[in-house]
Amino acid sequence: MSVEVLQIAEIPVSFTSEIDLKKIISADKFESYQLFRLNLEAHKLSLLPAFDTLLALNLSRGIVPFEHQINSVKKLLGRFRGRGMLCDEVGLGKTIEASLAMLELITRGLIKRILILVPPSLVEQWKEETFFKFNLEFITSDDKEFKSHGSGAWGKFDRIIASIHTAKKSPHADAIKQEDFDLIIIDEAHHLKNANTVGWKFINSLKKKYIFLLTATPVQNNLEELFNLVTLVYPGELGTLKSFKKNFISAGDRLTPKNYEQLRSLLGELIIRNRRATSDVKFTRRFAKTIRIQLSEKEKALYESVSDVVRSQYKGSPQQVKMALRILQEEIGSIPPAAVSTIESLKDKLPDGALIDGLIEQCNHITFSEKIKVLIDVIHKTPGKVIVFTKFRASHAVITAVLEKHGIRYSPLHGGLTRHEKEKSIKEFQNVSKALVATDVGSEGRNLQFCNHIINFDLPWNPMKIEQRIGRISRIGQEKEVHVTNLSAKDTIEDHILYLLDAKINMFELVIGEIDVILGRLDEETDFETLIMDTWTKSPDMKQFESEIAQLGEDLLAAKQKYSTLKDTEDKIFGDQFNTTASEKTASEGAEDEYRDS
Repeated sequence: MSVEVLQIAEIPVSFTSEIDLKKIISADKFESYQLFRLNLEAHKLSLLPAFDTLLALNLSRGIVPFEHQINSVKKLLGRFRGRGMLCDEVGLGKTIEASLAMLELITRGLIKRILILVPPSLVEQWKEETFFKFNLEFITSDDKEFKSHGSGAWGKFDRIIASIHTAKKSPHADAIKQEDFDLIIIDEAHHLKNANTVGWKFINSLKKKYIFLLTATPVQNNLEELFNLVTLVYPGELGTLKSFKKNFISAGDRLTPKNYEQLRSLLGELIIRNRRATSDVKFTRRFAKTIRIQLSEKEKALYESVSDVVRSQYKGSPQQVKMALRILQEEIGSIPPAAVSTIESLKDKLPDGALIDGLIEQCNHITFSEKIKVLIDVIHKTPGKVIVFTKFRASHAVITAVLEKHGIRYSPLHGGLTRHEKEKSIKEFQNVSKALVATDVGSEGRNLQFCNHIINFDLPWNPMKIEQRIGRISRIGQEKEVHVTNLSAKDTIEDHILYLLDAKINMFELVIGEIDVILGRLDEETDFETLIMDTWTKSPDMKQFESEIAQLGEDLLAAKQKYSTLKDTEDKIFGDQFNTTASEKTASEGAEDEYRDS
């Protein structure tokens, strides 16, 4: 094979400084340097791939999104143009979807100022998820640095996570309304279902380019709630409330839709909802057992003495003292050493100092714990590795000392460790240790699915905290059956909480996230811990407390049954989300221009 070589003639080129471009090109053809730079940046943006290619996938850390999550992000950013409702069923990763979409917009230079509003209990969780999984640093409204700037903090920081309960109140609300945000994300958005509330009106008044609403239950009591949520994102898309009622709500039953095929078609253009039944997410089975422990006579006497003090002093005490008394009641449900520090702190706050001295003396006389004995036995009988969870640092210290005494190799994990020390401890647990002894604070943001056994040495009163513990191992990526062992002392508050959560609503069999939905249906205004504490302190004796707990159990059961009925209604309304179509892809490819226009 021969190759013909072409000779190109040399072309003479000469340069001269005598040419004056201003004379050749008319003055009205020149533009400023600022406009040149703007034009250059616009051309750079035009070279970026459309939203059918997600740049953020290569920037996240330690996550492998499922197909339904990637499709949801593409739809949210492309077809929905950055304003949408993520309404996946519980457990399918709405937080992952919202965070991926946020990171995508940041990466493309389309957003800078971000406000994330969540329930109080989720503020720290969101901060850690966005940092550990997406390398995004946020400041929370609870941080000292944030508070030091007063109301001006809302305008000073570009990435803020705050409790919606804090944000909607004065003076915060007034300051936030003055700000322009590129993106607002609202988690558990079903709390905004009533358009007459302060929360709904507050969110509706905020200045934002893009907004994501996250909720697994866009419908809870009636279809008007769905209308109100959609209106926050797409004002006017469902018409007026009057016309919506006329067209889509059955007379006499505000939860049953009519013309639901038409409604489903309409909502398909406004809401993203994936279902577990049709997704590719699979979870391994979960097994739970509770070991009820008989306290020693000394431990039982101390528990009753502390409980009597809490009951007698709680009502009428200042809020700070009430908080200390509640913590004390939880601590004594762990082991006596956990309660010593709080008891001592109450000496100057309660009128009867001699009573407090008596409690301290009782604590000091207890040198043995039945619960510790059972813990050691369970660890020895557990095959493979095990995570021991406790809420209190004092309990953590006792547990680790006993494990060391029995020759059980352990790794510690608590909030007092640096980030480097935590990583080292987890790596040691993964490779050599039998047990990881962790507090809730120390384990936040950690994925520990290489282990499949958990022991709850003590039990948080907040069921979501229990769920978060389980979620450290019962999550995407877990390949083995998950086993949860709860240690519970008989005739304690924790014993009754376990009865409520396990016997009444089978909490340990629920999908991670469902318990929050059920508790929300129980009482949106009062958290579960407060319900328990109020019941405990208002009951004159254990018999009355058991009666009140039984009624609370029936309320929980009714809330769970209503939740199950609601899921059937939602299936009728939403149906199965369809896959990305050709028209969706076309919309995605053209979405970049619409972002620039906005």
